[in-house]
This record gives sequence, C-alpha cells and structure tokens, in this order.
Amino acid sequence: MLTHWHPRRAIYDALKRGFLPLKVPRYTRSMTSIDLLIKAHSVLQFDSPHDGAKPTPRVEADWALGIKDRHIVALGPHAEIAAEHQVSATLELPNHLLMPGLINLQSHALGIIDRGDSRGVDVFSGPLGAIDTSAAVLADEELMAAAQLAFTEMLMAGTTTCADMSLHSEWVAKAAEASGIHAQISVPVSDDHNAWTHGAQQALDRALAMHDTYAHHPRIGIAIGLPDLSKIDHATLVKVATYALELNLGVQVLLHQSSAHVLAVEKRHGCNGIQLLEQVGLLGPSLQAVHMNALDDDDIALLRHHRVALVRCHHPFENQMRRWDWLSPAQPLALGTGGYGLNYYADLFRSIERHGSSGIFPATLGGAEVMGLDENIGSLVTGKLADIIAADLRILDARIHADTALVDPINLLTQGRASQAVTHVWVAGNMRVRNRQITSP
Repeated sequence: MLTHWHPRRAIYDALKRGFLPLKVPRYTRSMTSIDLLIKAHSVLQFDSPHDGAKPTPRVEADWALGIKDRHIVALGPHAEIAAEHQVSATLELPNHLLMPGLINLQSHALGIIDRGDSRGVDVFSGPLGAIDTSAAVLADEELMAAAQLAFTEMLMAGTTTCADMSLHSEWVAKAAEASGIHAQISVPVSDDHNAWTHGAQQALDRALAMHDTYAHHPRIGIAIGLPDLSKIDHATLVKVATYALELNLGVQVLLHQSSAHVLAVEKRHGCNGIQLLEQVGLLGPSLQAVHMNALDDDDIALLRHHRVALVRCHHPFENQMRRWDWLSPAQPLALGTGGYGLNYYADLFRSIERHGSSGIFPATLGGAEVMGLDENIGSLVTGKLADIIAADLRILDARIHADTALVDPINLLTQGRASQAVTHVWVAGNMRVRNRQITSP
C-alpha cells in the first residue's frame, strides 16, 4: 500500500539507517529580543471602560515586563515571556508591583526655594511672585540646581512626567532636561511686571523661543502658562489663543482657585475666568484648567459643554470646595501637587490617597490624556515608552511574607506612604532610580 511521503518522516528513516549525520539543523521561529526583563509580584493594568466610564485599575499576578529600545516590547506571565523572547538581562522583583510612572499635571518646581513658607497664609495672593522674590537673589545656576532638586524628588516619589509652571522657565527646562524626567514647561504669561519679565509680550517671546529650542526634544515640551487671569489683559489672551492654535501650543491656566480670585477676575474683565476663556476661544479639551474650586451651576455647564480638561491638586482647601461628582464621563481629569509651600514635597501619591482607587487613573493614563500623550505613556502596554515605577509591597504590608493572597496592591497604593515604597523608576526605558538611589540620566 502506498503511503504519503513526508520529509520529516524521510529524515527520521534516514537517520535510523545511518545515511545522515546525527546533527540535523533545527528550524525555529525568530524570537524578539529583550534588553531587560523585569519579573514582579504583580503588574497594574486598566480594564476597558464601559458606558463611557473611566478605566479602572486591576493587577495581574506573576507577570513580567520586557524593555527594548526605550519601549515596552513584552508583557504577560513570567513563563510565557521568558519562553518566547531572547533576554539579555533579568531583574527579579518578586515582592514588587509594577505600574505606570505617575504624571503630575501641576507643579511649581522653584517653589522648593520657599518650601513650607506659604503655610498659614493666603496661597492665592501671588505664590509665583513670592517665589520670584526669593529667586531674585539666586544666580542662574542656583535656580537650575533648585529646580533639578525638585525634579529629583519627584522621580524618587514615582513621578516620571510633570507639567511645571515656574518663573525663570529657561533654567527650569534645563533642569528638567538634566534630571531625565518628562516635562511640560509652562511659561507664565502676565501683564504685570516682575523681576523675571517686563510684561506679557516678553513672556510670550520667551515661550516661542523655548518652543523652537525644544521642538524636537524627546522629553521636554513647552506650553503657555496663565497663572492669574486677574493680571492679564484681554488682548493678551487673544494672542495666547492665536499662538496656541497656530503652533499647537498647550495652555495651562490656574482658574477659580477661590471665591476671592473669581471676584478679582470679574473686577478686571466684567466676567469670570471661565466665561472669559470662552470669549477668546481657549475653552476646550486642550486647555489644562487647574484647581476649579469656586464653581456655580453655569460654570459647570460651560465646562461640561466644552469638555475642558481638569486638574485637581490635593491642597486641603480644595477638599472644602464643591465636589467633582458633576464631571461627565467624557471629561478629561488629571491630578497635580501644586506648590511646595503647601505640599512640603512633590508627592503625587498624596493626591491619589484623597481619591482612593479612583485616583490611580487620573494620576497616570488620565494625565497622559490631558497632555495628549496617551499613545506614548500613562499605561503599561506594549509599544509605549517604558515609563515604569516599581513599589515594594512589603513596605506597605508585611503580610506579603506570610500570605500574598491577603495583599491588595491597589488598596495599598491609596492608604499612605506609597511613595516610600518606590524602589525603581524608569523614564523612557532609562533607569533613573535604583534601590531608592538616584542614577545618572
């Protein structure tokens, strides 16, 4: 009886008869290489949203993550990733949670100069001006060193991306570049004169020059900052709107910080800040509106209609203002820390704590969405930049030694001291913190 000839069977028969050498070439599929494989206790992921709701965090146990050429190239169970990839180096973190690097949508890096000095005073009476007074006695290199210290503290606390609004923006940008952090540097624009700038046009010129300088930088972007609408002319806001549209510049505004601030804007412009921004065409999803405390129903209707991106900080006074349960599911939401004077250090986990597990999304992927960077950062997904932090769960709950089933990583992140558990930090695949020690960029 004739049988179908098969090459593999023919080779086997030939080997038995001694017609072929015993070493037969093996044909295997090509394997993707990995520069660094991180094996962890668990990896934080986001569930797909339903009915327009914000994604919710979940954890996958005994997962590994692979990095190559600054990006995440592999993600899944330990055994699968190891079997399917060629691994150059492995980092064992059996007690750690891997999660996206935190994104701080509002900071004042140079506020570190006056750390703690604004406690007990009216923080809306001009904190940037107070910082500028202190900064006036410092040399440029000292300003850069101060800002670099602030960015280093952010990295140590798990923040890999920030949106900073500080005076002396050129030196703050240089500090961000030197620190290795991702940063949006918002150049403050005001019609008031100060030691740093002589009016709005000079500030706008600075912003445009910095935009050209960092146009192709992989980690630094430039935006326009509006620290106080009560100190800016209507004509200047029209210019800001024009530049933002023509050059695709981001705009961040400190808005409706308090009832007193709302009244100050109304006194100068005849309307509140939200109405003013709508008039000049700045009210929309690309606007980063920070604070947003003293709101009435008409304000909320405008914010919802224009899908304005909102940034909430964790200052104690913000918790006394109107709750944010009015937010529509489509409304972009991020978290920030604000200034050093109130927060003592730039720890975004403190903002997460005030929101519980619902604070994880706005501090990561939500922040990326607000900055228009969600295709690159904000979540641990293959193809995205490797912006990653590793938190030692043993620091947050000793029970991991006895029974890992008792440990709920997401809950631990919201209970306090989470920044103290951060042991490793990567920015675009570059390890910036190793075993709680800062490394060179």
